[in-house]
Amino acid sequence: MKRKGRIPGKRKPGRKKGCSDLRKSIEKKLDEYLPKGTKEPKALHRAMRYSVFSGGKRLRPIITLEACRICSALRCPKNAVAAACAVELIHTYSLIHDDLPSMDNDDYRRGKPTCHKIFGEASAILAGDALLPLAFSIVTKEFAAETASKIVRELSDAIGSSGMVGGQVLDLEGVRKKNNRKILNRINYLKTARLFEAAAKIGAMAATTDNEKINAMAGYGINLGMAFQIADDIADKGPYVKLFGPEKTFRDAGMFIKRAKQHLNIFGKKAENLLKIADSIIQKK
Repeated sequence: MKRKGRIPGKRKPGRKKGCSDLRKSIEKKLDEYLPKGTKEPKALHRAMRYSVFSGGKRLRPIITLEACRICSALRCPKNAVAAACAVELIHTYSLIHDDLPSMDNDDYRRGKPTCHKIFGEASAILAGDALLPLAFSIVTKEFAAETASKIVRELSDAIGSSGMVGGQVLDLEGVRKKNNRKILNRINYLKTARLFEAAAKIGAMAATTDNEKINAMAGYGINLGMAFQIADDIADKGPYVKLFGPEKTFRDAGMFIKRAKQHLNIFGKKAENLLKIADSIIQKK
């Protein structure tokens, strides 16, 4: 029997990468982007690598890569992993600083001693400081100027005084303790959901897609991030649980997950992995 060839102009479909595959590709590129621990200043670079490779699930960068894949006309561009790594470096910087004695004062992160417990407070601060510009440097080197500008702007807005840092300040000021739903949701959005939003949006930006798809990814990221923070409160019996009780808190998390999934309707079956991520938010807690 004569073997059938591919139809001219048609690309042979490849195996769709799962989250574990995406995580491996992210880990590989992070190792390439980060300075080796043998390079001076060694103490700083070791602190940076210690925190980045401390066992995180890479959820945010996986969302970036999935968003890019879904929004790409043919296949996700190779440099999309650079945007994903930038998100992870920024996330790690925030964790290092959150754990400091002047902030949340945590001795352990993911079952391991926090950066400042191993390398000292000053080195931990500087390690976080170094990860932040590295993230932006990667984006500007790997993307064309127009796309890089959009991604840098989105990330900057997400983590500045009107984003993650602003939310942390409100939390430190004790605003969360006022037991007000509007205030609590505002802090959760700024501290957590804003970076999820950016992670999803820049994935779409890396695909150079249209505004409808970028906005859909933004809606997915916001609601997923809100559900993620509430799920953390469920696990830790945090402010949301204390204000509304466990049953109401669980229902609210489910509501945000439902909203996140609704934003993916325009992508159809291509959004399968992002839908699974949304469903896992409560299950993993």
